[in-house]
Amino acid sequence: MISPLARYTCILAIVVAAGVLAMYATGEQASAKEPNGNASCAGQEAASISPPGSSEEVPGGMPELTEFLRGLEGSPGSTVSFIARLREGSHEACDEAIEG
Repeated sequence: MISPLARYTCILAIVVAAGVLAMYATGEQASAKEPNGNASCAGQEAASISPPGSSEEVPGGMPELTEFLRGLEGSPGSTVSFIARLREGSHEACDEAIEG
C-alpha cells in the first residue's frame, strides 16, 4: 500500500511535469497572447494592461486600475459588471464603447 505522502508527492510531480510541458509546447507564455474576440471588455482591458509596466495607458497594471475604480463614485462592482457585459471584440472597440 502506498502512503498518502507518497501519493501526494507523485500527484504533485505529475502536475508540475504537465505544467512544464505545457509551457514548452506552446512556445510562448499564455499571458502574451491577445484575448479572442469573445472575451468581455473587462478581459480585453485587463489583458491590455498586464503585466504592470507593459502599458502606457495604465503603467501600474491591474493594481492601478483597481485603485482608480475604487475612487469612482458609486460601487466599483457595478462599473466592472457593466464593462464585463460588453463584448466588442477588441481592446480599441471596448475603449470606444466605454468612453462613448
